[in-house]
Amino acid sequence: MGNLCLHSKNKRGLGAKRASNPSIEKETIMSKIGTLSPTGPGDFWSDLRGKIRTLSFKGDIRIEEKREQSPNPDAPSHRVFMRDAEGDPMEIGSAWPRRITRGQNEGDTFLSVTLDDPSFPHPLNFAVFREGDDAVATWRRRQEQAA
Repeated sequence: MGNLCLHSKNKRGLGAKRASNPSIEKETIMSKIGTLSPTGPGDFWSDLRGKIRTLSFKGDIRIEEKREQSPNPDAPSHRVFMRDAEGDPMEIGSAWPRRITRGQNEGDTFLSVTLDDPSFPHPLNFAVFREGDDAVATWRRRQEQAA
C-alpha cells in the first residue's frame, strides 16, 4: 500500500495546487496509512477492523466502541486493539469522535485515533474518515503553531 495524497477542497476544486492568490484555502496533504471496514451489526463506527501501515509500523487493528461510556466528555469513546506475538488481543490505543468543521463534508463524523506502546518512540496519531462503505485512515504532520 503506497501513500495516497488527499487534498482538502479549495475554491478551484478538489486537489488543486495552492495558488499565489491569498483567497485560496491552504492545501492539506494527508497520507493514507490504512483501510478499515465496519464489522458489527450496529452503527458504522461501533466496530472497525483493518490494516494500518507506515514505514515503521504495520498491523491489523480493531477499533471498538466502549460498551459503557464515561461521563467525562474528554474520555475516549473507542478502544483500539491489536494482536500480540501469541495472537492475544492487546489494547494499544484509543479513539475519540470528532466533527468535520469545514469543507464539503462539514458536519460528518470521523475518529481521532492515538496508538501508543512502550516499544514506540512516540505515539502514532491519525484520523479515520468514512469513505463509502469503508473507512480510510489518514495521517498528516502536525502543523506548528505560529508564535
